Amino acid sequence: MSEYKRLHPISAVANFLKQLKELIIPFVLLFVLNSRGEKSGFWDYMPLISMGVVLVIVLVAGVLKWLRFTYRLEEGELRIEYGLFVKKKRYIPFDRIQSLNFSEGIIHRPFGLVKVKVETAGSSSPGESEAELTAILKEEALELEKIIYREKKKGQTTEMDEETVVHEKDFPKEEKWVFKMSAKDILVLALTSGGVGVILSGAAVFLSQFSEFIPYEMIFDEVMAFVKSGLLFIAIMSFIILLVAWIFSVGWTFVLYGDFKIRMSDDNIVITRGLLERKQVTVPLNRVQGIRIVENPVRQLFGYCTVVIENAGGSVLDKDSSTIKLMPVVKKKRVPGLLHTLFPEYVLTEEFHRLPKRSLRRYIFRAADWVIIPVVILAIMYWPLGLLSILLVIPFSLLGFFQHRAGGWRITDNQLSLRYRGILKHTAFMKKSRIQSLDSKQSWFQARRNLRSISTTLKSGQTGYSSEVNDLELEDAAEIYNWFSHD
Repeated sequence: MSEYKRLHPISAVANFLKQLKELIIPFVLLFVLNSRGEKSGFWDYMPLISMGVVLVIVLVAGVLKWLRFTYRLEEGELRIEYGLFVKKKRYIPFDRIQSLNFSEGIIHRPFGLVKVKVETAGSSSPGESEAELTAILKEEALELEKIIYREKKKGQTTEMDEETVVHEKDFPKEEKWVFKMSAKDILVLALTSGGVGVILSGAAVFLSQFSEFIPYEMIFDEVMAFVKSGLLFIAIMSFIILLVAWIFSVGWTFVLYGDFKIRMSDDNIVITRGLLERKQVTVPLNRVQGIRIVENPVRQLFGYCTVVIENAGGSVLDKDSSTIKLMPVVKKKRVPGLLHTLFPEYVLTEEFHRLPKRSLRRYIFRAADWVIIPVVILAIMYWPLGLLSILLVIPFSLLGFFQHRAGGWRITDNQLSLRYRGILKHTAFMKKSRIQSLDSKQSWFQARRNLRSISTTLKSGQTGYSSEVNDLELEDAAEIYNWFSHD
């Protein structure tokens, strides 16, 4: 496949729509401003004419970008040439390509097309892929993946018979389904993810773009009339708004995570999800740095959790992070069996060394200390009723208690497991070879009580991901530190 190939013509439409999306707000503002007053001459229509000219320019630019974008496979490289005014070339060796991630948007699926993101070991920044083919036939994308896979295996297996590798028919060698989210799982995800708040805040941000055109005085007068008509009506309206937002949130969760599946394909984890835009993401096993089980209080109450993995750079499911939600929601009792299929080398245990009882006071104080000053101020300013503000200390003290109760650690051969809690409970499993750094620190107050804190950093994105357990027994912290610093 050495001949130059172009993207599907729908790519020009995709480029046009992408640019148009960024121009929506300016266009709406121009349209609203131009709609006011009577039109008496040519210059009164200039804003609308300018909008039309801009649309034509954007459309022509999209077509030109499509015409100048070509790609081919040659001499063990993916070679891409592109550029509107300046011709650019990008050559990506096969051995640098970690995965090809596919996604099918609304404009792709009717034509049997996919968008391909090329992820490499050195992707420049989180959220950005090394290269992107915005619209090619799905058959071509699969063939591209096969060729790159075969060439990579050919280079990695120098001791094998070259002819056997080149004529390898089974691609991938092994493929098996591991996990699928049911409709019940997606509903649990929607009900426990706080999506209603996201929907309402998103609506507020959208409306803020048009703040100059919203008649606040009239709305205020109407609100005051509602108040006079009775609090019951306001309560009913608020309930209806929240109910609609909740229904929309649940529906959007089904759109995003519908048909969520995980399968093993040779040495890769393949994740597919989405109803409107179907995404397929490939995660090489050798890029997985660690596993975490995350439980928010509501999911923990019903025995559910989220399984995430730390990925060594690149963009996968999350645009601005290398933390991948491997299983967005799953029954916790199923996790050991599911993860054993994907990561048989990890030891998933619930048996942890607990924190010493004498560190409980520090956890409670650390959780509640920031409310002490406001409580004192309220007590003085509104004496004696201000003393009721002391009740604010209780929930934060309980949080400190549960944080202490959750804390723990365990060493199993070449694996370190840490358990800790903020609001969310985290259980992290890390191989020694994947830990970038391990820090041991002790404050003056900890030294008085023979306590010490341990924190680890895994390679994940640009800054890495850190796990920390505070106030361990001094001997336990020393054991962890010595385990990491010695073979």
